[in-house]
Amino acid sequence: MKIDMPIFKKLKKISPNGLYTRSLIIIIAPIVVLQAILTFVFLERHWQLVTKKLSSSVVSEIGMIIKMQKSSDLETITSFAKEFYDISINFYPNQEITKDNNNLRTIVERTLVREIEERLGTETWVKDFPEEKRVIIKIPTNSNVIEFLIPRRNVYATNSHIFLVWMVISSILILSVAILFLRQQIKPIEKLAKAAESFGMGQKIENFKPSGASEVRKAADAYIKMQERIEKFIEQRTLMLAGVSHDLRTPLTRIRLQLEMLSKNKESEELLKDVDEMHYMLETYLDFSQTASSEENSIVNINEMIEEITETSKEKNKSIIFKSSNENHINHKCKYIALKRCIINLVNNAKAYGDEIIICLSETNNEININIEDDGPGINEKDYEKALKPFQRLDSSRNQNIAGSGLGLSISQDIIKTLDGNLSLSKSAIGGLKVEIQLPKNS
Repeated sequence: MKIDMPIFKKLKKISPNGLYTRSLIIIIAPIVVLQAILTFVFLERHWQLVTKKLSSSVVSEIGMIIKMQKSSDLETITSFAKEFYDISINFYPNQEITKDNNNLRTIVERTLVREIEERLGTETWVKDFPEEKRVIIKIPTNSNVIEFLIPRRNVYATNSHIFLVWMVISSILILSVAILFLRQQIKPIEKLAKAAESFGMGQKIENFKPSGASEVRKAADAYIKMQERIEKFIEQRTLMLAGVSHDLRTPLTRIRLQLEMLSKNKESEELLKDVDEMHYMLETYLDFSQTASSEENSIVNINEMIEEITETSKEKNKSIIFKSSNENHINHKCKYIALKRCIINLVNNAKAYGDEIIICLSETNNEININIEDDGPGINEKDYEKALKPFQRLDSSRNQNIAGSGLGLSISQDIIKTLDGNLSLSKSAIGGLKVEIQLPKNS
């Protein structure tokens, strides 16, 4: 059941995305909550109970001392109180106590006042001095005031912090062990994710072996088998298309030679045009089968690459303009041949349907953007997704007489994906199609 509440949406936004961080929260959160409950429920009640018991004992001692003063001399009472109870006594004759400025601030003061009023039935003046580690109690008797100087440890549990210290130490120890073991469990998952990401970008991690928990090893085994099947499929597709291309090139070459030996007429020229189109289609099929290249990454000067493509792609009646937002050259670590083939495909596609082509290069803090626009008929927005699929020709919006196999945009998209980038289509400001390429900057 899906819970649709604003508080859960806010928590989802601020919650971390990483498995390691989430797992730590799952471990730490219960420990923190448990400690908070223990501190509030147990320790707070413990302090209150112990303080009450100690205060009750001290009040009993005070009551006994007050009773003794009627039958014993003051010097004896003071001596016994100091010897047996560690209580200092001062007698102030002909004085009264006032409750002015006697605000009950601490639990010691509140507990002592409550116990004295309940058990002795008399007014009192209590002051707690935590810094001096003592408590002063004044109690009126007839026209006199008896002052009791009592050590704070006699009325307050001063060693409860030891429990907190041990609780914190044990929590740190438990968390350290949990983090250590959790890190070891997360590593195999991170390795599996890295291997899958690298394979998706056309790279293969050597010596990848399943490790970790049984479920993780099972997933890694499934990934290895899937990778082998995909590699086998790609190899078979490449060999098949390469074989077809090679086998058909020979008869096409013979047909072309025979047509060129014939007399020049309209029919032979049309046949030669068909042969050239078939040859072009075979080349695009071969390019499509080779998008997963084993080329190594290198530092590429994208400005120089696009300038070279622009220079070599110039044709009569075709305008190709290159614009760069950065005066300095933009360098990017990627597969040079793959990226160049992608841009050439897009430029050729734009040339086939438009007369004006604009190539814009820009960069942000996180990515590099390459936009290629033309002034051709464009593509309907509803057909953008279809246009990126292989072997799709949108003849309703593009000229059917233009040679092609419906693979240009698909090949370019596959190349950009292997570079961990993104390719999207939109309407151009000059009326045709706009192809946007976003490449993440190297970290």
